[in-house]
Amino acid sequence: MKTVIYYYSTTGNSLYVARELQKAIPEAEIQSISEVLREDRLVVNAECVGFVFPMHYFGLPIQVEEFLQKVTILESPYTFAIATCGVPYWGRPFMDAEKILKEKNCSLHASWYVRLVSNYIPLRDIAADWRINIRAWLAKGKLQRIAKAINNREAHSTWQLFKNFCGRYHDKWLAGQQEIDNKFLCDKEKCTACGLCERICPRDNIKRPEGSPVWEHRCVECLGCLHICPAKAIEYGEITKGRKRYRHKAIAPADLLRKG
Repeated sequence: MKTVIYYYSTTGNSLYVARELQKAIPEAEIQSISEVLREDRLVVNAECVGFVFPMHYFGLPIQVEEFLQKVTILESPYTFAIATCGVPYWGRPFMDAEKILKEKNCSLHASWYVRLVSNYIPLRDIAADWRINIRAWLAKGKLQRIAKAINNREAHSTWQLFKNFCGRYHDKWLAGQQEIDNKFLCDKEKCTACGLCERICPRDNIKRPEGSPVWEHRCVECLGCLHICPAKAIEYGEITKGRKRYRHKAIAPADLLRKG
């Protein structure tokens, strides 16, 4: 196996990026980080290993960090990381990934941001369609350049601004993990008990004892449940009411659901 790309995605941006790279990189395979975390032993043996993920609070998503800590990488492959985001360059995702990889005697040879659309609607509403289309066009061109660099095994680094501030902000978020999902609300009159929220949750944090979702305080704040709900029955506090939902237009809802 020449290239393995691990992705983490609940609204489609990172899955889209992984698929675009798969098309452009010979003998590439993509795997969901949420799915492989269910395996007892995580081992990868490939000439090239990549990680594609969104930024959460200026750093690595919780499950991406868990994956990097658990995975065993054999040999000495070329490794790269891509962070999808609404605002690039703020944060320290690659620094944190590099720190974990170094403990495994691996190095991160290349890193890039790919600007698409932030799904974090507790902060602001989803961008206008024209802005989404422009970012998609720019991202497609950048992904072609990234794929060429990966195929040539080129080194590449990128800015990570305000690293100390972003690190403290991220750590504060991690410290309050058990309270993250206290803000979720479900309008039971709107809820159709379709179960998509339960099936998309990457951490099995949602149960539906009476049809509607109940969050069990292991939330990673991916917001997949909020965005996939077809009835818009799920809110994150009062602030998300009336705001748009998001999924990358090239990704179907079924592509984001857990297998089995």
